[in-house]
Amino acid sequence: MANRQQSADDIRQLMGIANLSERDSLKLLRSSNWDLNLALNKIFSEQQINTKTTNKSNVAYTQNVNKIFDTYKDDQEKDLISIDGTMKLCEDLGIEPTQLEFLLLSHQLGSERIGEFKRDGFVKGCFQLQADSIEKLADSLNTTLKEQFQTEEGFRKIYNYAFLLGRQTGQKSLSLEAAIELWRLLLSSHKFSLLEEWIRFLEEKHGKAISRDTWYLFLDFASQENLDIQNYDSEGAWPILIDEFVEYMQQQQQ
Repeated sequence: MANRQQSADDIRQLMGIANLSERDSLKLLRSSNWDLNLALNKIFSEQQINTKTTNKSNVAYTQNVNKIFDTYKDDQEKDLISIDGTMKLCEDLGIEPTQLEFLLLSHQLGSERIGEFKRDGFVKGCFQLQADSIEKLADSLNTTLKEQFQTEEGFRKIYNYAFLLGRQTGQKSLSLEAAIELWRLLLSSHKFSLLEEWIRFLEEKHGKAISRDTWYLFLDFASQENLDIQNYDSEGAWPILIDEFVEYMQQQQQ
């Protein structure tokens, strides 16, 4: 009876310490001749092997990604890929800097300035994708990153990021030219039916840079289901520029 009680206690201890199921604890204790210390040593030895294997794998991935980065790095700054390197990277990935794919790539690799990549962000972004070759990075771009972009959360992240990336250094707002280019790139795929009317209005009536608030809130405006310009709520908390656009459209439709 005492042995049975001791066995039950050992099973409970092993379950608690090693976070094993009762069945796995029983199996391990039997294979260890009911020696709790021996069973624990087996577990800890296996964990150390797995940790070493994981660490070796991580080091190998990081080394491979750094080799990719070094292929495109700037001649003067070893931790930067500048415009020339970025153009070569795009060529090897089979994309153009003006395509949506480049924006998705820039976001994943932590680019803070259009056409430039820093080593830390590049390595971290590739490691997250487990992409340690150009072929794997291209595959991830066409699968994982595009799939994420198709989700509502993923799309909004890229949309918000586009404003930050598209600004000129030191500027708080986005130039109208850049904003229009990015809206066409992002919203045409989401079929905002009034996109070209919005752009025509901006070119004819606005002609100035786009603020962060306008950029962010325009997505909420454009994402409304069954948007009805004629029944627009002018008392809503929209930027003045959107109010003026609605008024412009109402006049056009008369």
